[in-house]
Amino acid sequence: MAAALLSALLSLTAAQMPASLETPAFAASDSVTFTQFDSSVNGGEPIRGVDISSIIAIENAGVVFCDDLGNEQDIFKTLAEHGVNYIRVRVWNDPYDSSGNSYGGGNNDVYTAGLIGARAAKYGMKLLVDIQYSDFWADPAKQTRPKYWAEHDLDTLGGEIYKWTTWVLTSVTEAGGDIGMVQVGNETNCHFCGEDDMYSICKLFASGNKAVRDFDSSILIAHHFADPSTGNYPWYAKVMDECGLDYDVFATSYYPYWHGTTDNLTSVLKNIGDTYGKYVMVAETAYPYTSDDGDTFGNVVSASSADCEFRYDISVEGQAQCLTDVFQAVADTGKWGLGAFYWEPAWLGVPGLSWEEQIQLWEQYGSGWATASAAGYDPDVTGTGGSSYDNQALFDFSGKPLASLDVFSRVYPQTERVFLRDGSEIAEGAYRIKNAETGLYLTVANADGRAGGNVIQYSADGAADYNTWFIKSADDGYYFLYYGADDSGLLLDLDSGKPDDRTNIGIYTRTDSDAQLFKFVAQDDGSYLIVTGSSKDRSAVGVSGSGDGANAHQLRVDGSRSQTWVLEPVEEYSISGDLNGDEVIDIFDLILMRQCLVSHEFPDAADANGDGSANVADLVTLQSFILGMKGMSLHEHGTPRNTIFPRI
Repeated sequence: MAAALLSALLSLTAAQMPASLETPAFAASDSVTFTQFDSSVNGGEPIRGVDISSIIAIENAGVVFCDDLGNEQDIFKTLAEHGVNYIRVRVWNDPYDSSGNSYGGGNNDVYTAGLIGARAAKYGMKLLVDIQYSDFWADPAKQTRPKYWAEHDLDTLGGEIYKWTTWVLTSVTEAGGDIGMVQVGNETNCHFCGEDDMYSICKLFASGNKAVRDFDSSILIAHHFADPSTGNYPWYAKVMDECGLDYDVFATSYYPYWHGTTDNLTSVLKNIGDTYGKYVMVAETAYPYTSDDGDTFGNVVSASSADCEFRYDISVEGQAQCLTDVFQAVADTGKWGLGAFYWEPAWLGVPGLSWEEQIQLWEQYGSGWATASAAGYDPDVTGTGGSSYDNQALFDFSGKPLASLDVFSRVYPQTERVFLRDGSEIAEGAYRIKNAETGLYLTVANADGRAGGNVIQYSADGAADYNTWFIKSADDGYYFLYYGADDSGLLLDLDSGKPDDRTNIGIYTRTDSDAQLFKFVAQDDGSYLIVTGSSKDRSAVGVSGSGDGANAHQLRVDGSRSQTWVLEPVEEYSISGDLNGDEVIDIFDLILMRQCLVSHEFPDAADANGDGSANVADLVTLQSFILGMKGMSLHEHGTPRNTIFPRI
């Protein structure tokens, strides 16, 4: 991304930034389908990518990311859960000064790229390695050679590019990255590695391309330019064709507030595909969801920015529609379109800090766009700076996903991927299960203990078979929920094992199917989300209303409190002094107490006064209670019997 635009913001403060644009919100179109996508590329799926090159640095600085429920979670897992299948990472040669101080911008050396690649691969995401052949930002404004290549002639430089490209790919692969594409150069608008003649540039491109082909011929090679509205793209493509460049993808940056319409984007890219037989894609795009500033550094664009054309509302909805339209524009190029990457959707600062505190983090961890040490290499750097793109992120300032992140899950074709949740270990035993929002209990309607009985929520003042569930471990972190106080009866069951939203829940004989498997996912308040095996953990047990008799359903996890439950262990009920266990204190218990005093054998219930021991004092307490003396009461233990019948 253009470093000059970033550095221009150094003088801005949060107080100078405008408020969010106040215009009516609208919903994004539902989906985008690449109807002519080449099935030989990326497993037949369009690229649904993001560039999160800064992620290691900002995590080290203290930024935390969450899942949709607000629980802390690895951002790579969150991205994969939302349909992202490709990660883009920039690589700089030596982003450090002679004393080893980082230039910042994410500290994007080869080692960092390896860390990011390995984390992406863990969740099944391929890697686009964006080799910039510079020690710091490379963009249309500048393409500064790495320090150690500064004096090379063109032939020597080509040799170094070959060796460097090979080393980057070897290192990232050995670190665990699954490289699917390599970008030879970044936003190389007739400028690359200090050269500004397109034919000389193509000679250098050829060295990088050959290194990729020699390393792994299945890896796609991309060349990347910025701003399709300039009218220069046909000439770039023509010169590369004249030079016989061996590459696969013509890629563009497209920032809609600067770079024209999506119709023009489609037209320009389709023309290149049709003319030269190259795949096309958007390598960078972004759009603001707010004009607010999250890290005190200021924003590169906001509602009052000059020379910007905002075709969408500055809101989450507008951001989602913009991203949807970008994917559609690439899809409309036909068989040439590969997809799009969103640029730095998670480049945030630590929330709630002052300008001075933020500067300390940017300088220490390299988590902002530049540190003071970069000034010796990049003359645009006048001081330490943060992120001017946090208002264009797909996460809010606290690290929680915005609804616009869901756009990736609506770009097709798409193979379903399963990401199971981490469940909690639950002690086997009998429990009442109380809804955290309504305070009502998971109950079998009308106490109908037959197969097919319906499950609802209902009030309770104690335990009974119809509102007691015996939780027993199954495989892989899942549990069976038996109806009643032991594991001998019917089980909580999804109707026909359907994974669909609002599937009814009842009880049924054991089938050993996913329909009877449930997992308990702990929440911060001590309650649990009870996710269903049939939905592969995407849905949870919830209720369709707030009162007695509301049906229990399988509902897609949405973060609402009505989908969380409190486990209350059911303990054997007893009353101090109830020696015969009939839950009534009478003369028969008094007789048994006298027999205990003679035999010196005392059950727990013989401790009528609750002092921890059984003796003649308990006989006196029991006798006084039976005679109805004032102030006399006995201690209750465990879960009392329920007296509220769940009639529907």
